[in-house]
Amino acid sequence: MVELVKRIDFSYPRSDLQHPDSGVQRLKGDYLVWWYGPVRKSPRAKSIPLATVNFRRLYGDVPGADLYADVPLSSLPHYRIGTIWREGKCISDTELTEEEFQVSFFPDGWTLTSKTQLYNEERLHIFPDEDYLLRWGKRDQCRLIEFKLLDGKQLLIPCLEFFVRAYARNMEVCRALATLKWSDVMNVLFDVPIRSEHHWLVRPSRRMRDYDKVFLAHLLYDDHTERCVKRINSQFISRSPKDKIFLEAEPWFTGKAQLLCRGRWINQGSTFLCLDLSGMSRPDGPRFEWQRIEFDSSEGEDGAGRLILPRPVRTAAAEEFLAETSNFEPDHHSETVIVKAPPFTILGGEREFEKTKRVIETDRSQVGPQPSSAEIYSSGEGTGAGKNTGKLESHSEAELESKGFLRDIWNAFNSIKADNQERVSRVDWYTPSHGFNCKTEPKLIPLSPTEENVFPNPVRMWTYIGRTTLRPRGIMVIRIKIDGQNYFCFEIQREESEAGKTTPSYAGALIKFEKNTKEELNEFINEVCLRACHTMGRFKNMRSTFPSKTKIFKHTQNDQNVLYKKRLINAFKDLDVKLN
Repeated sequence: MVELVKRIDFSYPRSDLQHPDSGVQRLKGDYLVWWYGPVRKSPRAKSIPLATVNFRRLYGDVPGADLYADVPLSSLPHYRIGTIWREGKCISDTELTEEEFQVSFFPDGWTLTSKTQLYNEERLHIFPDEDYLLRWGKRDQCRLIEFKLLDGKQLLIPCLEFFVRAYARNMEVCRALATLKWSDVMNVLFDVPIRSEHHWLVRPSRRMRDYDKVFLAHLLYDDHTERCVKRINSQFISRSPKDKIFLEAEPWFTGKAQLLCRGRWINQGSTFLCLDLSGMSRPDGPRFEWQRIEFDSSEGEDGAGRLILPRPVRTAAAEEFLAETSNFEPDHHSETVIVKAPPFTILGGEREFEKTKRVIETDRSQVGPQPSSAEIYSSGEGTGAGKNTGKLESHSEAELESKGFLRDIWNAFNSIKADNQERVSRVDWYTPSHGFNCKTEPKLIPLSPTEENVFPNPVRMWTYIGRTTLRPRGIMVIRIKIDGQNYFCFEIQREESEAGKTTPSYAGALIKFEKNTKEELNEFINEVCLRACHTMGRFKNMRSTFPSKTKIFKHTQNDQNVLYKKRLINAFKDLDVKLN
């Protein structure tokens, strides 16, 4: 059964990443990413493994003929199944069903399979061709993880999708596993790849990012994680350059887990085929120490240290054009550009850890020249010079979910809408990356100051919701449309309350927003977020940022039925809006 695809806007900002030396650039017309094929080693650049992407031509938004193209493995998250491409450029997302599942990562909760294996086992009905046709049909060898669900249902996730989304959010980790021997992998990931005898002490290399700390901690100290990751590595290293690798990727921890999936129900509603894994919970485990190296040259001798070559790192802007090659590696001395891949939601609770520094005293060093400007980028290992090729890294940002107090505010706004249906036409949460949304739990905008070096330490620490987890604090933005006019409410995320302990509270801000464009709204929200960092969430100290008639209000819980509803109605009264 071939269905019409429904195009939708992206819910997150994207850079314009293109691959001019791949088949994607030759796509004339609109092509839908349909499936992933095998991975193979590159014949030209050994540090850049290639993944096969299966596209289908769209004829009036109906999927038709197949076309294949190879892209760098580390860029695969940008080619999400369901995205539409035209002449090398991603132009649209498509609508998929989103479901959250409770699954078991224990050995009896899942198994590895494929279409070929299902056919041999006479179980092809759980992934029927008529519901989602693959080019090779029952002969397709791409490996799948099959999770057992309640009532005899199944969840299928392609192993390659699970690997590039659920293992690490920094694709440098996945690239290292696909190209290096195991001993070299550990040296790339860790500054000290040795377990501490006393506690979970993790010393990551400078190339690792903080948001992969839980995965890296388990890789170093959890035997199960180590075995899973070693099996991934051996599948790549043991193959010849001409081999097609149909990757087998297993859950890297044991226990109960939550998965957020986008895809479609097949097999008459008994199988969910996950085409886009967009969130996962983290494993339970002991508190660990995350220790970075810091060099202190304040007491050192001038010029006696080694020559330092500047390696600037920047994040690509939304819509910024970047050309990535898979034919050769970046220059050894080059700038690094981080391209944001689709966000990945962290479900469930946060893992506690302590962030520390190990200070090494050094002499003062001479600083060498800046790298030359890059004309093209590559995700491979830096080597040589003179190619004007910069280093490219793909990272997935974490999304924040609202909890507790913020959910109560969200529920209060929806209750107001229900009681004022003739006047209140919309209640939506908003983030610049998702746009307006009323169908799911609110997402928060993380408060991450860009001028961190000028912020005093108490302010920097306030931007984290907890010192033990260093989880960024968020701000919730809600739009309520009354009589055709947009009003916005801003709420600061609070610490979770503990028994016998008083946590700080923050006032809300309610405004009538007169501007019309998304660009104007995003510019205003960015200014609010930056000023909120400066004032540590005290809206009364940043009145000049808001319109003159802004209502800044404290929260009370006098409502008998819906918390904060009465307080919000009273806040609207001060803006000359009367609600029931």
